[in-house]
Amino acid sequence: MPLLIRAHSGMNFPESEQAPDTDKFTARFMVRPNGTRLDLTAAGKQDKSGLLRGEAAAAGVYLVAVQTAPRILTLEAGQFNDYLVADGLPHIYRLRAKEGMLHEAGKERYSKSPKALFRVGQGGAGDPCRVLGLPLEIVPLRDPFQLKPGDTLPVRVLFQEKPLADANLGWDLPHDGDAPSGTVRTNAKGEALVPIAQTGLITIRLTHMTRPKTAEYEWESFWTTLTFWIPEAGR
Repeated sequence: MPLLIRAHSGMNFPESEQAPDTDKFTARFMVRPNGTRLDLTAAGKQDKSGLLRGEAAAAGVYLVAVQTAPRILTLEAGQFNDYLVADGLPHIYRLRAKEGMLHEAGKERYSKSPKALFRVGQGGAGDPCRVLGLPLEIVPLRDPFQLKPGDTLPVRVLFQEKPLADANLGWDLPHDGDAPSGTVRTNAKGEALVPIAQTGLITIRLTHMTRPKTAEYEWESFWTTLTFWIPEAGR
């Protein structure tokens, strides 16, 4: 069965502000129910969606992930400070305040590694809890397709394949806008519980920032999402 996967960009989940250029992704792949990895093909753009093509040969759970090439961005001081607060990075804000840098622009190198889960047909194999080895990754610790509203989804955050403590996870429901429905921080094991409020699409997002302090940039941020679908009862 041929698959057409749409890549979106923007904060108003699941709407897209612009079509990503999938040909420029440094990695684009899918893990099939039998555990094998298949590279996805960049297939151009349609409206505000970037397109990827693949093939689903069996029923079961599939994992899709991409990685973007790092870019360097400079934000004026106020914008950078607001961004740190909005994205759950108050420790970076406090560090800038401590060092008297709040009036200085922020120059960062950033990259994205989003991941999505989907199920084809009924039954079949596949491991939604599989670790893909992304630079920053949100890993479900339960099968989200078995959840219903009122449940919670335990997740683990990995940065460079190691648990990331005190990471600020936000979760979005369709049309939440820039602000998430809620947030939670990971514990010492990099784990947290995300509430499931309704059926349909949900995405969990996270930004993590480090300070390599190179000649080209002061900060490096990593951004990821985990997107999946909570099925309606009986489906």
